[in-house]
Formats: sequence, C-alpha cells, structure tokens
Amino acid sequence: MVLPFLGIYLNQELGYGLSEVGIIMTFYGIGSLSGAFLGGILTDRFGFFHIQWISLILTAFAFINLIFMQDFASLCLSIFAISFIADHFRPANWTAVEAFSTKENLVRSISLIRLAINLGYFFGPFIGGVVAGTVGYFMLFVINAVSVFIAGIVFYFLFRNKKRRIEVKEQVKGEIQKLPWKDLSYIAYLIPFTILITAFLQLIYSVPVFLKNDFLFDEIKIGMLMAINGLIIFLVEMPVIFVLEKKFNPKFWIFIGGLFIGLAYFSFLAMPMGMLAATGFVLMITIGEIISFPFSSTMAIGYSNDLNRGKYMGFYTMTFSMAGILAPGFGLYISEYYGFNTLWLICLILSIVSSIWILLLKVEERTKLQIQQ
Repeated sequence: MVLPFLGIYLNQELGYGLSEVGIIMTFYGIGSLSGAFLGGILTDRFGFFHIQWISLILTAFAFINLIFMQDFASLCLSIFAISFIADHFRPANWTAVEAFSTKENLVRSISLIRLAINLGYFFGPFIGGVVAGTVGYFMLFVINAVSVFIAGIVFYFLFRNKKRRIEVKEQVKGEIQKLPWKDLSYIAYLIPFTILITAFLQLIYSVPVFLKNDFLFDEIKIGMLMAINGLIIFLVEMPVIFVLEKKFNPKFWIFIGGLFIGLAYFSFLAMPMGMLAATGFVLMITIGEIISFPFSSTMAIGYSNDLNRGKYMGFYTMTFSMAGILAPGFGLYISEYYGFNTLWLICLILSIVSSIWILLLKVEERTKLQIQQ
C-alpha cells in the first residue's frame, strides 16, 4: 500500500525535493540489499519458516515507527529498517516455493506465488490511493502495518507444522555447496538482470511522481493505474506461463519481457500526455513483467542445489535490492535536472541492452549437480 505513494508523501506532504526523495528512497534499496543477503544466509541456517513469520511481524512495527519520522536522517534510517527487515522474507519465500514443488511444476509454482503477490498489488495501491486521498497518509501507514502484522500471525498458524518434500532430503548427500558470490556465471546473469530491474523499478519510484506532477493525476487515479498492473497479472499470468514454459528456455522469455519493459517507457515518449500514455505504459510494462519475471526466478534456481538454495535466492533477491538502491536516486536525479523524457529514453536503452545481454549468456543448470566420485 505504501511504497507506490512514498515518493509523493516525501515530496508533497513533507516538502522534500525530488533529489532528496531519491536519496531517502535509496536507503530503502540499501536496506533491501542487506536484508536479502542476510535473509539468504539465515534461511539456510534456520529454515524458511521462522525467517518468514518473524520478518512479517517486525515489518509491521517498522511501518508504525515511520509515521513519527519527519527529519531527513530519521527518515533515511526508518526506511532502511523497513526494507532490511521485510526483505529477509524474500529469499526464505523463494526457498520455500522450491521445497514444496517438483521440478516439473516449479515455474508454475513461482507463477502462483507471483499471482498472490500481484493480487495484493491490485488491492494495495487501490486501497492505498483511496486512503491517502481521503483520510491521509497517517492512516495509510497504520492500515499497511496492521495488514502485515495479521499476515505474520496467519502465516505462523497455517505453516508451523508443514514439512518440505521428503525426497529433497534424500538428494542432499553428495551435492556441491557452491557459494553464489564465487559463481562467476551466476554473477554474469545477475548483472544485466539488475540493470533491467533498475529500469523497471521506475514504475514505483519515478512514475507516480511524474503522474502527480506532470499529468496532474491525484492519488486515487494513480492508485487505480498501479492496481491495473496487479489485476492483469492476477488474471492472465498463470495461463500465459503454462503455455510459454513449454516453448524455448527461460532466458529467451526474460529477453522478450525486457523488450516490453523498454516499450513501456517508449509509450511516454511516443504518446500524447494524459491517460492514453499512462495506460499504454501500464499495459506494456505489465506484459513485460508477466513474461520475464517468473522465468528469471526459475533461471536463478537452476544455478543452485539443495544445500545452497537460500544463499542463491538471497543473491537473486538482492538484484531487486541493488536496483532499489540505484533506481530512485538515478531516476529522480535525472528527472529533476534533465527532465522525465530523458529518464524514459535512458530506461528504454537500458531495457534493450540488458535483455540482449541475458539472451547471449551461456547457462549451465546445476540443480542436480553431484560430486564426482
């Protein structure tokens, strides 16, 4: 609920300039990067269940704390704390998905999790826009915190007795525990994917501010546009992935999705200002997300095995975190000093270049890699 409106809150409600907002939001990315890294290590050590429910509960308190922060330094620290705690959840969650899936249905399992995420991303911005536009940002933070707290409680009682697949335990012996930060081929995949995500994340950091300042949309209209993204993904991603997973390999679909992300920013350059351009952007970036992101997770899992999957998925989620560091500062700085059109052109170029880079990679799947006798 909060993240799509955080830039507007800092700019319009607290009076910070766009470059200052970019710096504050960069701390969200730094916290996310740190949380994803530590979350991956803790997942391999303590298991995915404990990391997930504790992360949810503590994140709720972190959102409540943010309500009372208004000076620059405390906002930076508070936003860092939110993402640091919240992003312990992600590598644990990806590891859990693999643990309860088979190799045959892994892509669909990932897509099912994304379906849940995007159903939340449909309701979140819509409700958030209505709350922010009617009763104010204070209640927006409170409602968001309460919802995350309830999620943590429900998660604990639903999953405390769940066991992972038995056959996984039988496969652990003899597998190689390679470290992701020493896996050069894995790093070679994560670098261009981070560039692609940096362009994509302008959807959250720069686009709402652009729609508010240049198109003069209010929070309710912005929330509805963001909600369209989640609704479309909820309705069509599962059947689309079911068809696409049988054709070509994951990196091809990451490439195609990346091109659509680039076309989304081209919509702002090619279409007249207003709802037409905004709708074109949302549709294009949604198609790109549907095609690209489920397969990017599958590709990342393919580099790992049962002993190191938490660390590998921690590194994968760190691509979003690193992009979260780069995207707000880069995007809002370019916007303030060179204009939004310059930003959209750069995002178009970055999307195309990173997509081609991923397509040209040579990929070795290691999920079943065994130590040679």
